Amino acid sequence: MLVGLVSFAAMGVIHKVGDRYTCSALNISLFTMATSCVLSLIYAAISQPASLSSWNPRVPLIAVPFGACAAAALWLFQRGLRYGRIATSWLLINLSAAIPTGLSVVVYHEPLNLRKVCVMLLIVFSLLLLWWDRKQDQGKGETAAVPDPVAEVD
Repeated sequence: MLVGLVSFAAMGVIHKVGDRYTCSALNISLFTMATSCVLSLIYAAISQPASLSSWNPRVPLIAVPFGACAAAALWLFQRGLRYGRIATSWLLINLSAAIPTGLSVVVYHEPLNLRKVCVMLLIVFSLLLLWWDRKQDQGKGETAAVPDPVAEVD
C-alpha cells in the first residue's frame, strides 16, 4: 500500500513537472508508463527472480494490451484536464477502478466479499456526491467557462 501511495505521488509530481515545462501530454504519459515498466521489472527481479526465469508467453499477450490501454487512458486524462476541473478529473480516474472490480466478479467469477461490496457502495456514493456538487454549481449559476475542445485541436 505504501509503494502504491508513493507511486501515485510520484506520478503526480512527474505530471506537474511536465506541465511546468510545457511537455506534451503524450510524452508525460509515455515517460510514466516506461518508468513504471522498468520499475516493475526491477521489483520482480529483486523480489521473485524465479518468476523471470520461467517465462510464460501468455503474460505479454495480457500485459501489453492492458498497458497500452492504461497509457492511452493516462494520455487522454492529461488532454482532458484542460477542459474540466482537476478535482473532478482525479475523482473519476480513481473511481474507474470500479470497472475491473466489477469485471473480476462477472468474468472471473471471483467471490463478492464484504470489502468489494463496501468499495462499490462507496463508489456509488462518491458519484452521487459528484452529481450533487455539479447540481449545486448549476443552481448557483457558476458554470465555468469551458473552452471548446474542437477549436483547440493541436
